[in-house]
Amino acid sequence: MKKILVVDNDQDILQLVEYILTSRGFDVQTHSTSVNVAKIVKYYAPNLILLDIHLQEKLGTQICKELKEIYTVPIILTSAFGDHQKSFTKSNADAFILKPFDIEQLVNTINLHIS
Repeated sequence: MKKILVVDNDQDILQLVEYILTSRGFDVQTHSTSVNVAKIVKYYAPNLILLDIHLQEKLGTQICKELKEIYTVPIILTSAFGDHQKSFTKSNADAFILKPFDIEQLVNTINLHIS
């Protein structure tokens, strides 16, 4: 079973994404904070990370850069702000999805990038 780590400070998004992805056969772990995300990645060993850009502790783009220096896991950034779509390439992210996202677009993007 493929594992997906979802990091977003919006509990509604976390619950929705977890429901959608588990119903599609993925093992999903959700976190509402980016604190210790590197440790979580180390021990959970996800096949893909879905990461919000706007987190309270640190920008998702910075977290993405840091994780990409250590891990080869695909990272999809999400944001409700379309102006961040251009900044995702600087973060070494594999994809960007604008919120609110279409469920099929989300699943298709994940399937495209998951190993």
